[in-house]
Amino acid sequence: MTRETAILIALFTYLIGVMLLGWIAHRRTQDSAGFYLGGRTLGPWVAALAANASSSSAWSLVGVTGFAYLHGLAAIWVLPGVLGGFLINWLLVAPRLRDSTGDAVTVTEFLAGPPGPRGRALVVGFATLLTLASLLTYVASQMQAAESAFRHAFGVSPTTGVVIGATITVLYTLLGGYLAVSLTDTIQGVLMAAVAVLLPVAGIAHFGGFEGFVTAIEAVETPGYATAFGTREGLVAAGFALALLGIGLGYPGQPHALNKFMGMAPDASMKVARAVGIGWAVILYIGMLAVGWTVRAAFPVAVGEHEDALFVASQNLLPALVDGIVVAAVLAAIMSTVDSQLLVCASCVTHDLPFFRGSQRGALIAARITVLTIGIGALIAALLIEKNVFSNVLFAWAALGSAFGPLLLVRLFCGPVPPYWAFAAMLVGGGYAIVAFYLPAIFAKGFADRVLSWFAALVVAWLGFRRGKITP
Repeated sequence: MTRETAILIALFTYLIGVMLLGWIAHRRTQDSAGFYLGGRTLGPWVAALAANASSSSAWSLVGVTGFAYLHGLAAIWVLPGVLGGFLINWLLVAPRLRDSTGDAVTVTEFLAGPPGPRGRALVVGFATLLTLASLLTYVASQMQAAESAFRHAFGVSPTTGVVIGATITVLYTLLGGYLAVSLTDTIQGVLMAAVAVLLPVAGIAHFGGFEGFVTAIEAVETPGYATAFGTREGLVAAGFALALLGIGLGYPGQPHALNKFMGMAPDASMKVARAVGIGWAVILYIGMLAVGWTVRAAFPVAVGEHEDALFVASQNLLPALVDGIVVAAVLAAIMSTVDSQLLVCASCVTHDLPFFRGSQRGALIAARITVLTIGIGALIAALLIEKNVFSNVLFAWAALGSAFGPLLLVRLFCGPVPPYWAFAAMLVGGGYAIVAFYLPAIFAKGFADRVLSWFAALVVAWLGFRRGKITP
């Protein structure tokens, strides 16, 4: 059996499986509320794995591995950053959001509050536009990661790889909506965790044990590769670490993960979900950092191809059939995020905006048309924008995290924020994050767009709670 055939078998088996799950969910989806929240029936394991998989995209497998390859031990600051985000979500956000959601179907609807107050339409409109713009960039980056997977497996052209990955993901999201997304995300989460264990173990075995692994990393000739800050010193080192730690602040603002908390069954064990969610994150991110370091020490790649490190490790360390499973895991990471994001985009357009409020069946059809339209738009963007999974995802992540996260926390722990103040908080957070992302490095880019923007929005949202009055 050739390597290509083995990979094809693994991929075909996996994709047929997720398509079947999509069809099963399709049979159980009868209206738009079911399409978006699945009737709020998720158990703790499904909710935990689906929420984590949807927030841990190809950025986690392809981007983080490539970042570790490039920056060495200094990439370790990613770990407390992302784990801090998971802790915020599972310890603080998830239990309160599930219990406080009420009749709200989307995150935007929850943040905007009940109909009536002046300015609510402004909140809904801005949140919708920001969500669509950010998630289109996010989805396009995932489709670019799919290109790397198919190129590694079959040597196809970049365009072909992007089109194949986009087609599969959009199709099964169209079929089943929220239930399809949640069920397949659960399978994908398990697969991602398995790869995060398998590849590092194979890498350590390649060096003859953990001691040999550490020695090999220390022997990398790049200056500062085996130190916690690289060659950075003083304020530059502090800024680098704080920028990576700031990634965690974005977690409470990702609507494609938050809606999994909203869809949990009222009697689902939050304790179990929390343990599964946090444990999964520890396994995944430690594993991906280790893979990046392994490839740099054992199988260096050409300059500019560091985000292929995962595929290089898989090809060199694993049998062909298992290599195919790794490729499937990357596609799983991509699809588990893209399907959730397409669903959020569809809910923004057909549920939050007032243009599609008709029959339940009509809203469901409109939702599926929206998924298809947004999928095509993201595909076009994926073919046009520069490929950089790590950076492009963090752009969208920071914009959403700073716009929605601080407002959500104030809403959950303090109380309602009047619409005009809510709009101001989203504008300050999201706008500052977008502008800061494009600033030169001398303006603390990274720290400014992930940390300063977040705290600025938090101050505005808190002031809104304290001082604002809702005008009927």
